[in-house]
Amino acid sequence: MSTLRNNSGNSNINSNNNGDSSTTLTAAQLQDAALAQAVSYVREFSAHATAYKQHKSEESRIHLQRSIALLSTKVPSHCYAPESGSAKLELAKFFVELHAVMSALDGDCETLWSCVTLLQHCSRNQTTRLAIVQQYCFVPLLSYMLVKTKRPERKQRLLLLLQELTYGIHISWEEPYLVVLLEQLLALLHSMEEQDANDSDLGNSHAQLALSILVNLCYKNFVVLFLFLRSVNISSFSHSIQHYGLVAYKMLIILSEDVHALEQRELHTFLRTGFAGIEDCLKQWHVPQLRHITDFLMDAPSSHGGLQRAMLSYAHYCEDVERLLNQIEQRLHMDDSTEDTRKQQQCCLALIFRLIGHILDLSLDNNVISLDAITPRLYEICCEWLEADHCGVEAIDLLSALLRLGKRGVVSQLIAREPSSVLKLLQSAERSDTRAAQVTAILRLLLALLRESKTEKLVLSKVSESFFDKILTAPLSLVPQQLSAHTLAQPEVDKAIYCLLLLISFASIAKKAYFEKCCALLELPQLQYALARAMLSGNEQLVAAALQIAQFEHFPKAAVAKFVASISSSSERKAPAPDSAQSLQYGNLSSILRSHRTYSDKELGQRVSSLIDSISQTLQRNELHSAPLSQLIELYSHRIESLNCAMHGLQQRLEQASAQLCSSTQLNNVQNAELERFQTNNFELLISQERLQTQCKDLKAQADQLKANLKDLLKRWSETTEQLQANERRLAVRQSELAGLQQECEQLRSQLSAKCEELLKLETISKESSTRIDKLKKTIVAYEQDIKEKLRTIEERTAEFTKTHKALEEQREARKKSEDLVSVLETQLQEKKDQIEHLEAELKETEDMRKTIMSLMESKKPKRKA
Repeated sequence: MSTLRNNSGNSNINSNNNGDSSTTLTAAQLQDAALAQAVSYVREFSAHATAYKQHKSEESRIHLQRSIALLSTKVPSHCYAPESGSAKLELAKFFVELHAVMSALDGDCETLWSCVTLLQHCSRNQTTRLAIVQQYCFVPLLSYMLVKTKRPERKQRLLLLLQELTYGIHISWEEPYLVVLLEQLLALLHSMEEQDANDSDLGNSHAQLALSILVNLCYKNFVVLFLFLRSVNISSFSHSIQHYGLVAYKMLIILSEDVHALEQRELHTFLRTGFAGIEDCLKQWHVPQLRHITDFLMDAPSSHGGLQRAMLSYAHYCEDVERLLNQIEQRLHMDDSTEDTRKQQQCCLALIFRLIGHILDLSLDNNVISLDAITPRLYEICCEWLEADHCGVEAIDLLSALLRLGKRGVVSQLIAREPSSVLKLLQSAERSDTRAAQVTAILRLLLALLRESKTEKLVLSKVSESFFDKILTAPLSLVPQQLSAHTLAQPEVDKAIYCLLLLISFASIAKKAYFEKCCALLELPQLQYALARAMLSGNEQLVAAALQIAQFEHFPKAAVAKFVASISSSSERKAPAPDSAQSLQYGNLSSILRSHRTYSDKELGQRVSSLIDSISQTLQRNELHSAPLSQLIELYSHRIESLNCAMHGLQQRLEQASAQLCSSTQLNNVQNAELERFQTNNFELLISQERLQTQCKDLKAQADQLKANLKDLLKRWSETTEQLQANERRLAVRQSELAGLQQECEQLRSQLSAKCEELLKLETISKESSTRIDKLKKTIVAYEQDIKEKLRTIEERTAEFTKTHKALEEQREARKKSEDLVSVLETQLQEKKDQIEHLEAELKETEDMRKTIMSLMESKKPKRKA
């Protein structure tokens, strides 16, 4: 199991924990700078949004889109959820402006989809996501956008955003957008059956997302479930979603309580499928999907009795959890060097640890469920992640659960054998930079270790009295007169309660060493206020811890009761409604549906029966075309039209009321932000008043000191009077010297006047010289201009010379070629001349031969007779 160690993550944690205060201050300054930058971007967006609403021009829309792009890229998602101060007011106004802009933009406008991208970016933070859904009412707006959107890829983006926003949503009344949203989601599910083969992948994705949104809407929302059951045929719907896997099982389980109870075999199949889905999520560190599955399984005891019974009778947890551990071990071998990947990895491990702890709770008094076979392996993986940032608290809680619920004391024996991990936790709990939630988990672990005989001595020997003082530093440093939820946060309350419980447990073992300290701490009003807050926290474990502290013999009952009464009276108007009402609503769902159907069927039957009787009597009298029957039909038509008009009017009024409620909710949120800012300013003023009072006391002490100093100064003044008289005599001597110096000053003034006259003459000469210099400068400029022209002429002549030289070279080359050609032609001419001379000689010889032949022939001819 050594391969499970996240070296990089643990090294980062250790380096952060061992860092000095300057590093922490730098990080805080960086966070404040990021928040200030976010506020500046938000103000710029508000200005552009106002300009766009006034002008509706293309230029203002482009500026608005650029501002939205900056908000979705430059501002981290956590900056959209500040705890208090002026930034909260600015961000409340920002979300109201964003809602107004999205309502005003057209569905095909690219700026609207930039707003959707920005909303997706903001919803990555859990606090911001809750505000987007509950306070700023973006879900109705996105529902109407889903109806108007036609492009599949944009519809996919809206479905993904709605899936994330509707997870864990609470809907208490039948809002108008629910009908529209349910119709659109059901249409997407029905359209999947009519999709072509080419569009099957995208249609399947749309249908899967639509079904997931339906699960989110119907889960723990009686109003939506009642509306959904009225608008769909459950049998055909259940049959049509069976091939969607895990999401379909979730929907069927939600419907099974009042429509059709699932068998234990089907629920066991769902559990198998759920663990397989968890394994798939671990392959990609898919945090949202993993959270959906684990939360659904852990909510079964309060939501679905059938699923809870199936989980209690499921006998394969050990095999399934072991497969999850194998997948985690295999996945950790892959690259997880990036910070984002490490965060997703630890978030997934936190959810797995919570689920395993829930399974251990189910194993209590249950012979079917057991994780004893993999307890050593679970212990090893817990020890690897005890100091992690995002899953350390869950790992410590799982280790505590293994101590409490594990069989045969295996974990306590392992800790006693190798206590280094527990010692590291003790050291981290004493540091001031450790988170309060992690310190609380460590204290719960120490309480579990103190109950085990094998680890009791280890805890008693390693925890000193200074350990408790360091844990309780935050509440004890507060002023008792100004204790409130603003000054003492709930995590600090949890930490203080478990620290007191651990101290009382120590006192029960070593009374002499810790009894007086317990009594002294319980007399402090800061801890009494923390105990009162714990009593009213609503956390079952925290209330149980406070009740255990109340069993201490010197518990201050009257003081704690006084704090409980004051806190209850101040928060009476904000008390939440009990959960029993919701459970009663779910329990009566079947009867409500049956009575609604029965009432509707009875009323409709009576109306139809009376109409049939009237028509039968008219037929018997053969008066079918008579006036009374036509009046009856006209009366029924008028009645139906009036009912339709009334229904339409009521629907419009309902939509108007919903819009007014949305705007009122947003306005209320802005006013709450302003109120919180004023309360914060008031608290700061009180702090400033105390600081000024302290400064006033210091100033009074300084005034007394100044009076004493004044007396000393008077004594010194009498002593220095004689010195002053001596200084006066010295002053008279100096005055006589001053008269002589004045005469010298007059002489120097006369010399100065002479020098001034000479200076005026020199200034005149200087002016003349300046005039001559200006003329010379003009001449130089003229000469420079002439030189530039001459240089330009020289350059032109040089260029012409270059061209001429180039042409000359070309002529020379041509001449050389011509001379070569002439020599060749002369040679050929000489040859021709030789041939001509030779031919002439031959011709001459031939002529001589002809002449000779002719003469011979003449001589041989017979002479004619006379």
